[in-house]
Amino acid sequence: MPKRITLALSQGNDETLAGTVTEADFGTPLDLTGVTLEMLLKDTPETPDADATVLSTATGEITITDPDGGTYSVAIPETDLTEAGDRWYRVDAVQGTSRKTIVYGPLRVRDL
Repeated sequence: MPKRITLALSQGNDETLAGTVTEADFGTPLDLTGVTLEMLLKDTPETPDADATVLSTATGEITITDPDGGTYSVAIPETDLTEAGDRWYRVDAVQGTSRKTIVYGPLRVRDL
């Protein structure tokens, strides 16, 4: 089951987030070898995925830092945080044709 976590980031800043993917039942790290991670930045939860900004391991914004330990980092460029306000995000693990949401929730971009 994915975790719902509220993120609060600063407007106009480059931000880096770190995460760990764990197995829901046992809390042990999930092996990310061969997995593509994607972070979707959306205006609302209902915004179609096709209209989202996508950050990914495939495009370099997400780095799997320890595949066996299930850890990753996401570099969100300031260009994706230019407007203050409330949005929505989701991080998915993709392997082949299988997609699983890891974490999701409100994304609050604070006006500095």
